[in-house]
Amino acid sequence: MPVKKKAITKKVNKKADKVKTKKKVEVKKKSPGKKKQSLKKIPKKKVAKKVAKKAVKKLVKKIVTPKAPKIKKVLVPQEFKAGENIVYPTHGVGRILTIEKFQYDLVEEQLYVIQFFQDKLTIRVPFAKAKLIGLRNITSKPSMTRTLSVLKQKPKIKKAMWSRRAQEYDQKINSGDIKLLSEVVRDLFRKDDQTEQSYSERQMFQVAFERYTREFAISSSLKYEEASTKILEILNKR
Repeated sequence: MPVKKKAITKKVNKKADKVKTKKKVEVKKKSPGKKKQSLKKIPKKKVAKKVAKKAVKKLVKKIVTPKAPKIKKVLVPQEFKAGENIVYPTHGVGRILTIEKFQYDLVEEQLYVIQFFQDKLTIRVPFAKAKLIGLRNITSKPSMTRTLSVLKQKPKIKKAMWSRRAQEYDQKINSGDIKLLSEVVRDLFRKDDQTEQSYSERQMFQVAFERYTREFAISSSLKYEEASTKILEILNKR
């Protein structure tokens, strides 16, 4: 009996060994693939890109984009049109070339671009400052005709130093008032047979005469030369 048992046990052990060897072979066949898969590593660049994308998405969510600042528009009614002749007190007669928009410190304004005949310069005046400066229209023909009567009067020269009189004349010239301007032309005009004037007197007369004549020419629809001749005739007749 013991001999049979030994034989049976040997057979069982052999079968068990066969089963184990089969499993080992299967494991060996499967294992290399798994190992290869585990050995495959994800490239560092791809990982870095993914991390960067996630970081950017988080930042975009956190960052609140600020609203663009509002530009304040200075709204002032337009009193003059492009191509219109005007009077600027300190520069005389000029013409509005065009109207521009100007932006500074989040403020937008409209400007008159003015070219002057006498001084041959171009300046820009904001709509809001036009009244403050004293910008005005050309004097009407009836009002201009009335100022001619001032030119026909005798000159009224004060007995004062020229420096003081020069200041008064300068204020009148730059006042923008056509009547005051005509008074300067009347007082500073000298005929050929009268005493000579100083250089500063002649210069001041020339400025006043040219400003007055240009406005008179536009108001009366005359050329500058025609208006000049007419005014000199009036001054010489008094």
